[in-house]
Amino acid sequence: MVMPDSWTPDRRRADRRPVTIACHAVVQGEDEPWRVHELSAGGMVVASTRPLAAGDSLRFTLGAGATTIGPLDGHVAHSRLILAVRYGEPPACLAGVAFQHVSPAHAAQLSALLQALDAPRVTLLQDHS
Repeated sequence: MVMPDSWTPDRRRADRRPVTIACHAVVQGEDEPWRVHELSAGGMVVASTRPLAAGDSLRFTLGAGATTIGPLDGHVAHSRLILAVRYGEPPACLAGVAFQHVSPAHAAQLSALLQALDAPRVTLLQDHS
């Protein structure tokens, strides 16, 4: 039996892109916005200051620059605690949030945001070809 070098979950249904711009999720009931690390048409990976339980329902608005998308609904698909890298930093919780019932208007806004995230990568690839 051959073991793969890395494991990728079968549950992921969309290509997640690293978020290279300031992007956050303002979650109802939370004091501070959560930083968005990765984004796809079907979900996102966020950093929160508190642990999240798989299955938790969330209502939130995404914000990136002048763009605001939402309110959106989702649920926590997975969560893990990341210990502080530097002394004195609080630990962070990274959580995968799956979007639920995205309206066509919000889907179009998400698509435009994802294209904006891809633009620097496309330009870089064109510069090196």
